[in-house]
Amino acid sequence: MTRSDKYIWKICMKIYQQTYKEAEPSMDFEKELDAGNLGREDWYMDFYLPMTRQQEIYKEICKNYNCSRYEMEKISMEIWLGSSPSGFKK
Repeated sequence: MTRSDKYIWKICMKIYQQTYKEAEPSMDFEKELDAGNLGREDWYMDFYLPMTRQQEIYKEICKNYNCSRYEMEKISMEIWLGSSPSGFKK
């Protein structure tokens, strides 16, 4: 049985929060999102975190939430196609 989309979104938000906390420059993702400061189309390109670390964070958080394989696929689609920091330095 899979969990609701709302619960999946909560996990995605945890992943985003941790990746942006560790990104260069660092940012409080939830605070900026709530303040409406992420409206520019490509704002996430201003941040950098190596892709290997982003993948580690994704796996750690999914493991902590005991995500099924199906849930992990849903989460990965949101994270990698969503607003993750750039994995490449400018």
